[in-house]
Amino acid sequence: MIKHPLIKDAELLLNDKPNVYALREQAKSTLNKIGFPTKKTEAWKYTNITNLLKTDFNINKNHEKHHCSCNKKHEKDYFINICFCDGLLHIEEYNLPEGLIIEPLPIALLEDSYKKYLNKSYEMEKHPFAALNTIYLEQGICICATKNTQITTPIKITYNNTECNNTQNNIHNLFVLEKNAHLNIIEEYISKKDNSYFSNIINEIYLEKQSKLNHYKILKESTHSYHIALNSIKVKELAQYNQFYYSYASKLNRNENLINLEQIEATANIYSAYQTKKDCLTDITTNINHKAQNTNSNQLAKCVLEEDSYATFQGKIHICPNSEKSHGEQLHKALYLNNNATLNCKPELEIYTDDVKCSHGASCGEINKEQLFYLTSRGISKTEAIKMLTKAHLEEIISLIEDENIKNIFTNN
Repeated sequence: MIKHPLIKDAELLLNDKPNVYALREQAKSTLNKIGFPTKKTEAWKYTNITNLLKTDFNINKNHEKHHCSCNKKHEKDYFINICFCDGLLHIEEYNLPEGLIIEPLPIALLEDSYKKYLNKSYEMEKHPFAALNTIYLEQGICICATKNTQITTPIKITYNNTECNNTQNNIHNLFVLEKNAHLNIIEEYISKKDNSYFSNIINEIYLEKQSKLNHYKILKESTHSYHIALNSIKVKELAQYNQFYYSYASKLNRNENLINLEQIEATANIYSAYQTKKDCLTDITTNINHKAQNTNSNQLAKCVLEEDSYATFQGKIHICPNSEKSHGEQLHKALYLNNNATLNCKPELEIYTDDVKCSHGASCGEINKEQLFYLTSRGISKTEAIKMLTKAHLEEIISLIEDENIKNIFTNN
């Protein structure tokens, strides 16, 4: 086994359970074979992970000490709340509507209740950080909306990393929507300190026929934190996956979407709004595979780049053979606040059949000087005017959110 700062011995739950132990050992073998990405790795060539790979992060195994407020009840609670405290799931009783099942990953592993889903949505050999995640397979949540269940109360998962101190948090979630189930899931990653930690997240998502998931992700973390997430989604006939994503100022943040539209009239919409800060890098990578006829996808991303910041956008639409009448769109719009920012934008189309409609585009520009002059001439400071214009640039993404309570979370961030 290769020696690496990110790979450590750890006493994990269920190491005495043969199939769980086998998964972890398979992940070690896979990572030993493929190694971590380098500058020569095509999917990572714009994202420098050298500092991450050199950092010696600890594995948090202390389930008793945490200082977050995840268990505090609010007078008005619009959400079903789940909290990870410094990388560890805060266990509590959930008052759930009928048809909704929430189960901690260790219990699911013990009972083999999600065995047919776990690590089945992606090829580990192509995702080294997913292999790293599986080496430490323990922390996570399993959420299932059963057949014909329409859950109106959103589920809010808060990852409070405020007390993380040089720790590595590997979390593996499973979201399963059975036939004709509808669900809203919000993931919010926060830290109230400028601390150093590494979040390595996997979300495996399975949407059965006619189901619909609105998946919201908000990242407002430390400027010294690292965040790598793989969202691996399988979408069946007439099902719909919608992702709304906002991030700001992690040292390194990569949100990767691997989406397979597997049956007729499956749909995926990916809406991203992100801001970069000095010496920080944001990477949005999306691969959408149209595997059946009449499948639809739309990617819209808007970003604001501050001075000496970095961003990467890689969006790929792959139309498989025999996937006629499929429709894929992709658009990225960047706003530069300073000429010293760097954006690598790589839109791709791979089309292997006829009778399809696909497009991709990218644009970039600076703050409109006339608009800035208009605002400052009316007594608004230049700093505040830039904030207003920045917010207006990202507003197109936020306005697509229909639930006002969820929209307020994005707006407040």
